[in-house]
Amino acid sequence: EDRSSLNFARYLNQTTAQQIIYLSGMANQEELSKHLNSRLNVELILGSSKVPLTTLRAGIVIGSGSASFEIIRDLVEKLPIMVAPRWLQTRCQPIAIRNVMQFLTGVLLLESTYNQNYDIACDETLTYKEMLLGYAKARGLKRLILTVPGMTPRLSSYWLYFVTSTTYPLAVNLVNSMKIDIIARDQKLAKLLNIELINYKDAVQMAFA
Repeated sequence: EDRSSLNFARYLNQTTAQQIIYLSGMANQEELSKHLNSRLNVELILGSSKVPLTTLRAGIVIGSGSASFEIIRDLVEKLPIMVAPRWLQTRCQPIAIRNVMQFLTGVLLLESTYNQNYDIACDETLTYKEMLLGYAKARGLKRLILTVPGMTPRLSSYWLYFVTSTTYPLAVNLVNSMKIDIIARDQKLAKLLNIELINYKDAVQMAFA
């Protein structure tokens, strides 16, 4: 991934490109997972290019095709009762995929965002358990979730791998990331671009469409 980023940055230096826009992951915690560390390192490499970089850092994206959202969908649709790991109490701020698209297009060639990074998220802070139950409510499904302290990251990864459509390597990365709170620093970019943030419930309903 680092080599690809370096090659990409070097290639752009030979072009007339005016801006790089990179959708990354939130990295506000002192201790980051390997997955989030990798994203931050890509950001640093792209920032070394002569082309101005604008970085948007998101948590869980709510919409079809998002790996994290597809896992939520699979778990809730398939399991009436879940015996789940303790990291389901981890907090995060998700974001609707429609808002992500608004941010991506909003910063396009906007010079005040050059060489800056921004957290993008909705205004709600939810636990992963609340997101699972929120999805179930939106679908009209009754679900019971029991959290157990003894489920190791390896067991959690296998749990996701066997129940959902994710690959095992991706499950490992996601589990390691899910143990860390993903909270946005501020919403200054939403104010700058005049973007109306979509709440989790509405984002889930929109994803069904």
